[in-house]
Amino acid sequence: MKIRRSIFGFIAIILALIALALWFGRKKSVETPAVVSPMTNAATPAVAVASPPTNAPVHSNAPVTQAAPGAPIPPPTESKEQQMRGELAELNNEDVVLYGRVTDQFGTPVAGATVAGSVQVNNGTRVGSDKISLVTDDNGFFTVSGYKGKALGIWVTKKGYVMAATNTHFIYSLLWPESERYVPDLGNPTVVKMWKLQGAEPLVNINQTFKLHYTSAPINFDLIAGEIVPAGGDVQITVNRPSGEVSERNPQKWSIDFDVVGGGFIETSHKESAVTFAAPQGGYQPSGVFGNNNGTDGLDENCFVESRNGQVFSKLYLSLGINNQPDGLMYITFRGVASTNGSRNWEGDANTMQAIGK
Repeated sequence: MKIRRSIFGFIAIILALIALALWFGRKKSVETPAVVSPMTNAATPAVAVASPPTNAPVHSNAPVTQAAPGAPIPPPTESKEQQMRGELAELNNEDVVLYGRVTDQFGTPVAGATVAGSVQVNNGTRVGSDKISLVTDDNGFFTVSGYKGKALGIWVTKKGYVMAATNTHFIYSLLWPESERYVPDLGNPTVVKMWKLQGAEPLVNINQTFKLHYTSAPINFDLIAGEIVPAGGDVQITVNRPSGEVSERNPQKWSIDFDVVGGGFIETSHKESAVTFAAPQGGYQPSGVFGNNNGTDGLDENCFVESRNGQVFSKLYLSLGINNQPDGLMYITFRGVASTNGSRNWEGDANTMQAIGK
């Protein structure tokens, strides 16, 4: 009896072990992913593969870069156009500030003058200008602020005055060299000069062009009569030209000797000449050389001229085009105005160049 019970107990233990083995084997087969053999030309029985969960990671042979936890996501790469706009916005979008003061030719502050201006904008997003308008205080001071752009241009007006300043354009853009950029200084405001009109005088307009065969001899010009004269007049010009052709394919340097009859000249610029309404009292030199002209390059000069022993004061523009061939023509042009009664007053010129009293 005891032997039979022992046999039944042993058989029960064996059956339990077999059941456990079968259970563990089934679990392992479910958890292990199916392996698909490489494709061949041979027929292969279809194998059903379970789709991974939607949140499961996708595996590939490409290297994967993972961002550190909490690291910012890098922005998308900008196009060249976007980069250029960003650079313009950074370099051209500067604070436009100007501290200024308006005075007349005597240094007296000009109160109640209207300062009009235009802020030039080109920041990659907008190209245009912003208009400004303000009025000087009792001491002639004014301030431009609250704008952004690359440059500022101003113009000042008041009845009985005309502009007499050349410093009316200010650059702020970082695209320009530092030496050309304007730096505002509250303790040292920029002085903008105006000319207080004293009374216009009759002036003679100068506007003559001469076409001449080349000569190395001096040529005398009467600016008032607009003629070439044998001697005297106001200015004398001698052209120094080398022999042969003077052209782009055969460039040669040439020059002129410029002499004033009974007086002298002061070399200036077109911009300065336009806002000068009285001849300088001194600083005139009787003669000079305008040279270093190459090939077909023309000559252009602006001068203040005192001639005829102080009787005539002229604002003069001179242009000379050299003859290409030795037997060709030279072109000499004079333009400007002249006071012929010994007065240094050029206010009459303001009637033609600017609207006086507006």
